[in-house]
Amino acid sequence: MANPNDAIRDAILRHLHVVHQKSRSPRSAGLLTSELSKALKVKGYKQQEVASNLDYLVQKGWVREVVENRSFMTKAGTTQNAERRTYKISDSGIDRLEAASMYQRPDIASRVNITNIKGVTVVGNGNVVNTTFTDLSRVLTDLKQAILQEPTLADDRKLDIAADIDSLEAQLQKPEPKKSIVQMLWSGIEKTAAVGGAIDIVSRAAALIEPLLK
Repeated sequence: MANPNDAIRDAILRHLHVVHQKSRSPRSAGLLTSELSKALKVKGYKQQEVASNLDYLVQKGWVREVVENRSFMTKAGTTQNAERRTYKISDSGIDRLEAASMYQRPDIASRVNITNIKGVTVVGNGNVVNTTFTDLSRVLTDLKQAILQEPTLADDRKLDIAADIDSLEAQLQKPEPKKSIVQMLWSGIEKTAAVGGAIDIVSRAAALIEPLLK
């Protein structure tokens, strides 16, 4: 493998795949970072290597982080909250290792002959968009990634914003996106997504989306 980190990433993904196959419930398909580090230590990988590459796989969508909110009673009689974070192979990770499945959904580009549709192209993230909106599509992709990594947002808000961005990108596949839908979606996205590291990206997206709202 060209990148030395790919070896440990592959080891992490394959180990989580084995755990997933042997699990008796969705909950048992996840591992704590300590459990994963211990399992890969016998292969010569250090804890720091496992942690950094696991984080990379989560950001890329190959692995999914599962957060379980729990509480416990202290000796003083107070209730304390404690999160339990486990990691499991995602559907994208499974598709990568298993190569083919009748349940693997093909992307739009594989189902539509876009060469026969005037003014339509496939951008780097695999989305099919009208060529007029390729720059906006790329910025929206950057915005979604920034939102999913934004520590000041709760997970449910991240999912809400990401879903709205996906819906907005779906409109960009059309030769003439519906103004009312674009306006409604962008209004909600702009209000909730302008936080932390996403503020500058929201400004870039706003400038590109303005012509669609006229």
